[in-house]
Amino acid sequence: MNNHDLLIEKLSRNMQPVQPMRPTYWRVLMWLLLALPCGIAASFLVQRTLTDWSQPGAMRALIQLALAFVLGLFAIRNAFNMSIPGRRSVSWKVLLPLGLLWLGLSLSSIPHAEVEAHDNDSTRCFTFLLVVSTPMMVLMIASLRKTRALHPVRSLAMAGTGISAWPSPCWRFAIRCICIP
Repeated sequence: MNNHDLLIEKLSRNMQPVQPMRPTYWRVLMWLLLALPCGIAASFLVQRTLTDWSQPGAMRALIQLALAFVLGLFAIRNAFNMSIPGRRSVSWKVLLPLGLLWLGLSLSSIPHAEVEAHDNDSTRCFTFLLVVSTPMMVLMIASLRKTRALHPVRSLAMAGTGISAWPSPCWRFAIRCICIP
């Protein structure tokens, strides 16, 4: 190891140029095109009922779905931006009003009736959300591993926020539009 120049020259002969990352909007679009079919396929593994859009609270539910979609899209875009050093990401202060608005609408739509001691519907809902989120989590981790972020915990937390906002609205809406004639 006396001749460092020889070592540097030997190592530099094998070097390949680094491919630049695609733009964020392209990465988000590709992730969505992979995650949507995987989520729909996973949703068929779980017993579920289709959404009845003719109910009285359907407009409020549609607004909640749109807010969750936008919130998840911003968070996923932000996670991809955070994974590349030097790119500016959206502040959490932009996501907070959307999240609070969605939370307020969700809480206001909860019925105030007495809940039975044995409510099996909440277990099925949780199982549905968990099963549909799993392929999205795997795809997101695989997508984020390509960049090796400087702050992986922050980008994973933002990706988790986006994924947690997505399963119920997007898959329910997609299943309703695709599977029902």
